[in-house]
Order: sequence, then structure tokens, then C-alpha cells
Amino acid sequence: MKTLLILFFLWASWAFAGEEKLTIERLFQSPELDGSAVVNLQFSPNGQRLSFLKPKTEDYEVLDLWEFDLKSGVPKRIVDSSKLKFGTLSEEEKARRERQRISQKGIVEYYWSNDGQSLIFPAAGELYLYDIGQQQLSPLVKGMPNVLDVRFSPKDSYISFVHNQNLLIINPKTSKVYPVTKGGKGAISYGVAEFVAQEEMSRFTGYWWSNDERFLALTKVDESDVKLIERYDIDADKVVVRQERYPEAGSANAVVQLAVIATDNILKGKTELQWVPLGKNKDIYLTNAKWNSDNKLVYQVQSRDQKRLDVFSYDPVTRKNQLLFTETDKNWVNLHIAGRMLKKTARWIWISERTGFKHLYLYKNDGTLVRPLTKGDWLVDAIVGVDEDQGWVYFSAGMHTPLEKHLYRVRLEGESEPEPLTKTAGWHNTVMSEKADVFVDFFSTPVTPTQVFLRKANGDSISTLNANEVIAGHPLFPYKDSLVAPEFGTFKAATGELIYYSLFKPSGFKSNKKYPLIVIGYGGPTAQLVTKAWPGKRGLLAQVLVQKGYVVATFDNRGSSRRGKQFEGYLKNAFGTVEVEDQVAGVEYLVAKGFIDSKRVGFNGWSYGGFLALSLATKAPTVFQALVAGAPVTDFSLYDTHYTERYLGKPQDEAAAYQKANVLPLVNQIKANVLVIHGMADDNVLFTNSTLFFKKMQMAGKLYESVTYPGAKHGVYGKENQTHVYTSITDFFDRRL
Repeated sequence: MKTLLILFFLWASWAFAGEEKLTIERLFQSPELDGSAVVNLQFSPNGQRLSFLKPKTEDYEVLDLWEFDLKSGVPKRIVDSSKLKFGTLSEEEKARRERQRISQKGIVEYYWSNDGQSLIFPAAGELYLYDIGQQQLSPLVKGMPNVLDVRFSPKDSYISFVHNQNLLIINPKTSKVYPVTKGGKGAISYGVAEFVAQEEMSRFTGYWWSNDERFLALTKVDESDVKLIERYDIDADKVVVRQERYPEAGSANAVVQLAVIATDNILKGKTELQWVPLGKNKDIYLTNAKWNSDNKLVYQVQSRDQKRLDVFSYDPVTRKNQLLFTETDKNWVNLHIAGRMLKKTARWIWISERTGFKHLYLYKNDGTLVRPLTKGDWLVDAIVGVDEDQGWVYFSAGMHTPLEKHLYRVRLEGESEPEPLTKTAGWHNTVMSEKADVFVDFFSTPVTPTQVFLRKANGDSISTLNANEVIAGHPLFPYKDSLVAPEFGTFKAATGELIYYSLFKPSGFKSNKKYPLIVIGYGGPTAQLVTKAWPGKRGLLAQVLVQKGYVVATFDNRGSSRRGKQFEGYLKNAFGTVEVEDQVAGVEYLVAKGFIDSKRVGFNGWSYGGFLALSLATKAPTVFQALVAGAPVTDFSLYDTHYTERYLGKPQDEAAAYQKANVLPLVNQIKANVLVIHGMADDNVLFTNSTLFFKKMQMAGKLYESVTYPGAKHGVYGKENQTHVYTSITDFFDRRL
């Protein structure tokens, strides 16, 4: 009998493996369902090591420092973050991590020395140096907690960082610290990226070493004229009133200056700066900077209306400043990386959308265009690597479909057609070595968590670094058979463009049955949700909803990314219009297929998606019956300058555009059930956006639901909070649909 019972239980465990139902609680438990995650993977500059951050098995919110053995592919931990003492982060560091969307703890960033022998990283309020050869970890400086933006100089002679709003360098051999600036305090900072640079330009630094280490370029940021607001950080047991410089649309920005200083002067204690001329108009954006092979500083200046981008070079020896070329656009000029500077010739690769699609262009250092490297009605995502010796430029793109991402290469000399290096259908994020002789391929599909492979430059396999197969023992395995793969399709917008969508149907779907529909959407620019990639927790939420019997859809409306400037440009002065039209058209398209209950349609979105939810509630009041608005913008005049003015202009110049994008005057039109979710310490989309909505709804006698999170910022982080957010969303739809 005992043997029979054992055999029965063995059979039962095999028979039902992979058929468990996902729950919200399981989404946020350790180990993560994605499997063995690889975060912030980097090749050492000498190409001999491959490092990464990895969550602890017992707590996915805490990261340790690991590396792969390039010969065997075997991973090993090199720094256990539990051995570090963690203190309280400064408000400046908290804000910087929020801008970088870093929600984990432990070791969250690290930097290689250029000789590949050392690593530095800030953690626990200290700066640590890890010696690879000695396998030794030691604090680099003491008494300087919460240093920011740490890195080695190009020849490893110095380590630079920002502390207390000033830039400093340290000699790692002597541990002697040299101040580069001393005047940072109050509204003045040196070597930092201002708020809009971090939040909207993806520039997280304010200083740049020359390749020969002779010079250091840096910013001076003066926020004196930026509007000082009182932001209330509401926590569970206290309310802290923070004085914050927040540049609301139409108001003054920080004044940013660019300077250069000779390293020899820093070592002599001379901190007089050599100012780089940015023009008489101070109301501009310094978007990026980089040194070229001639040791000239190439920097970009964008006009306040963002329709013009000037690219300059500055010679710190002759003090000659030269305009290289200008990019213009009738709507706005998108910002890209500062280009890839070649090392062995006086040339560089620039990224431009001048044809309507983002492509690569080869320039001489003096600003002379050599030729386009890529062309066509598709766009380049990013430069991944350059091999000057073999004459290849490697880049990522979705040449044949925007639903996928692949690695390609083209010849640096002469014209050539792009050669695809990743062939398997799906999504390939790639990281290449400095020599561009090998790359790491992060491959996933909508139902395949990310797998990691090491490949030769031509795409041939070298080894599997993380197979991450969903087999027995994998965290996702118990749920494998209950997951459903999405369908992909298109329909036409009113203006004729194809709108891509994804669709999850419940298991056992019957076309003659009416199902409730939940749309998960964003709708704003610079984002794409419909892809053939592993979608993480957002996608797993869709799986939970599908298992509850919902059909789940996502539509990438006009204005979304990776479709070209014309497609994106539909949002110019049109927030709250075309994206509403396309989301409604998507619902109508599915309803016409006969399997959607048109009286049970919901929408869920966060940030711009939260704004879209309220726009749908006010402008399509009979289409959706339940809408979740997470951290919504309700009045774009409350949002920051660089983002908002790019699409809507200044409110004093484009009042009609701002009126179209304001949901507050339209609350009387709301008929659906609305749930608003917001962090009560949000310094991006200020909590004021939601409190204004609450008051308008109350004055109109409209009922609504809200869930607010004390102490939480724009991203409501922490496994407990996130469990509560997702549970609140699913409970709302269960009750209201």
C-alpha cells in the first residue's frame, strides 16, 4: 500500500506539473519567475571578463556582483552584498535612482577599470574598490558617504565622483583626494545632470574625461530661477515638506554651463574653469558631450522648443569652438546618444532621423559627412559595437518587423546591405565586447524568459551562459502549461497607418462566447508595448487576468516608438486625441469579431498610461466600464519642461493643446468606474495631479476609488507594495466588470 501511495503521488506530481495557476502573490515572491536574472552585464574593457549583477535567490530585491567564466560559461559570485553595511541613502541619491528606475538594493551599479583589473561601486553609503587579482574588497574613501557618478579615468590614473554638489578626483594609489570644484552648494552644482537631463534626456552625468586624461569637461548647474515648489512627502507616520526645484512646463529651467579644466591644474589646487561658449541664449539644453579621437569635446545644444539641435566641437588647447552641423525638425528633434567616436581614424558615427527614420551616418571629426551607413523605411535602435580593424559597425534594429529586435552589421568602408546576426524569431538585446569580437545575446519571446548566449561577432554560438529553460526546478515550471501565448495582429487607424496589437485569450477559448476585455496600455511617445519579447511582471499580470477568464489586449497607437517620425509625430499638440481614437478603434475592432462583451471592457495604464485611462474615461465614456489610472498626469501644465514642451510647446504659446490634454475640466463626462493609484511622495508626476482630480470628482458629485501609497515615488517599489498594487487592480476589475 505504501509503495502504491508513493507511486500515486509521483504520478500526480508529474501529471499536474506546469498546470498550477498563477497568483498575484507568487509574482512578487522569491525566486523570481523569470528564472536566473542577469542585470547590468558588462565586458571588462580588456574583454577578458564578463560581469553582471544578480538577485539573491532568497530576495530578488537585493543584488550581488557576479561574473561568468568566459571559457566554461560557469557563473560565480565575486561580491556578496550582505557583507556590506547598508546605511540610509541621501535624498539626492534616492532621486537619482528614481530617475534611473533602480528599485533594487545591494550593489546596484559598478564600473570597470580600463585595464580590467579593478572594479569600483558605491554601496552602503561608501565607495568600494574590488581588486580582481587579489580578490579583495576595500573601502576607497572614508568619511564621504553617498558619493555619486563614480568612474575611472581613461588610463585609470584617477577615480572621479560627485560629493556634496562638487566634483572630486582621487588617486587610487595614494588615496589622495583633489577637489575639482568647491563652489557647489544651494542651487549650484558641479558635474551633475540636472533633473530634466536625467528624467527626459537619459543623461545621468555632468562630466567627461578626455581620452588622454589631460582635461576634464564638466557642467555647472544653476537652479536659482527654477520654480521652488513645496512637495509633500507623505509617509505612514510623518509628512515631510520638501523644497524642490521643479521646472513646470513654460517656467524657467536650470541654467547649464559647460567648462573644461586641465588635470595638471587640479593637482596643483587650481580650480579656475575654462568656459566653453554655448551662445548668448541661456535658455537652451546641453543634451550630451563626448571627446573625439582628436581630444576635442563634441557637445550638443538643443533649442528650448527642441526643433533645433546644434553639434559643436571645442578644442581646449586653442579654445576654438566650431559648429559641426545642425539637425532640425518641424515637430521636434529626438535625442540619441552622442555618437560613437572612432579611435583609429578621425571619424565618428552619428545617429539621425533626418530621413524620417533613425539611421547611422559616418562623419569626419571636422563635421564633414562621409556617407550614410544605413537607410530605408525602418530604423536603427542603437549602435552595439564597432570593429575598426575588420571594418564592421554592429547595430540593433527591427528591419522586417517592429515586433522583433535583432543584431545586424554593415561595412564601415563602402556600401553594404545589413547582415543579420541573430536569426531566431523574437527579441534580442545584445551587449558587445570593446573589441567587437564577441557579444552576449539576451534572447526572449512572449512565453520564453530571457536566455543568455555568448556568440562570436558573426553570430556563431560560443557557449550558453544561462539556458534558463523552464524545466523541473525552474520557478516558472509549475505554471508552464497554464501560460498562454499572445496572438499578434494589426488594424488600420483612421489615417491609414497599421496599429499593432497583442491579444491573450483564455485557455479553452470559444469564439461564440462573450468575454470581458481588459486593455493594458501606455499610449505615449518613446514607448512600445507590443513586442515579441518576454514582458516580465506586466505580462505575467496579463496571464493572471487571462486565467480569471478575461481577454487581455494591448494596442500601440499612433505616437508610439520604433515606427518612424511621421508615426510618432501624430502626438504633436495632440495629447488626449489620437491615442484615444486608436485605443477605442482597437476595442471596436475586437468587439466586431464577436467574442468581446462590449459592456465589460476595462483599461489599465500607468504614468502616461494613467493619463490615457482618464482621457478614455472622459472622452470615450461609453466604451470602457472600468479604468485604472496609475500615477496619472491630469494637467500637463504641471509636468516638466523638456518632456511636455517637446510635444505641446509652452502653455503660454499653445493653450489649445494644453486644454485638449487636460482631463480635469471633463470629469462631468465620466460614466465609468475609475480607480486612481498614486505614490504619495511622487517627485515625477506630482501627487497634486491626483488630488486635483479627486477634488474635481467630489465637486461634480462623481464617485471614484483610490489607492495611495505613503512614501512611494513614481514607481511604487517593494514587493509588498507591488503585490498590493496588482491585487488592487485585479480586485477592481473583478468587482467592476
